[in-house]
This record gives sequence, C-alpha cells and structure tokens, in this order.
Amino acid sequence: MELVKQHALYGERCHAFVCDISKAEWTVPLPPNSLDVIILLFVMSALDPKDMAVAVSNMERYLKPGGRVLFRDYGRYDLAQLRFKPGKCLSDNCYVRGDGTKCYFFTEEDVKKLFANFQLDQCKVDRRLQVNRGKQLKMYRVWLQCRFTKKLS
Repeated sequence: MELVKQHALYGERCHAFVCDISKAEWTVPLPPNSLDVIILLFVMSALDPKDMAVAVSNMERYLKPGGRVLFRDYGRYDLAQLRFKPGKCLSDNCYVRGDGTKCYFFTEEDVKKLFANFQLDQCKVDRRLQVNRGKQLKMYRVWLQCRFTKKLS
C-alpha cells in the first residue's frame, strides 16, 4: 500500500487502504456511498462462501449509486480445481490449499446470484488453453469476468 501512496499521481482522487472484506463491519476511511469502483481480482474466491454475501452487501453500502464492481475470479472446472487432491474439498466447489487459504470456483449463476442487487453489465466465461512448450503441458484455464453497477435508486 505504501508503494501506491508514494506514486506521483496518488492524491485527492485516490485512497489506498486495507480492508478485511470478510468482516461484517468494515473499517473504511471513507463514508458510505463514496466509492466509484471496487476491483475484485481473485478476491472473492479466497473468502469462505458463507462470508461472500456480507462482503457484497458492504460493497453496495460503500459504492456510489452508479458505481462499478469489476470482478475476475476462478471459474468452475478450472485446472486449479481439477488438480486438488482428495480430502481438500471443504464444501461444494470450495477447497483448501496447502497453505490453508480457501479457493472457491464460481459459475456465472453463482456470481449473478451473489450480486443480485446490482445491475449486471457484463458476465463472461474466459476459457483459455495455455501451453507450456518447455514441459509440453497443456493447461485448460477457466475464469469469470463480470462488471456490475450499483443501481441508482
């Protein structure tokens, strides 16, 4: 965070802070209805599924009307999900990694349901074949990329 704050363009329109979004009450240095954009890059999959609705509710609370949520995360049947060993599954499509962190794999329906109070602008499944030519390894990756807008009323 300090690296961001040291950048020459950091100033009045940009506020970097750390927030545990799994908590019911957020400690945010800004008032409700004040954020323009929330970027979630592989964030929601790290939460316990029971904490996701609270996190989204708080996002709605702090976003301005018309504010956006940019979401990118793991999709169902991504290579990472298929590689998990037996005994690592905590619940449906939720796993625990070797370091103890959680990893959830979403469907489009999961994400749309989670952000049901928002206007859906875009939701795409990004399927890619990545090839490691050195190891002659094919990797089938699946990610979800969505954009939501907080409703004006």
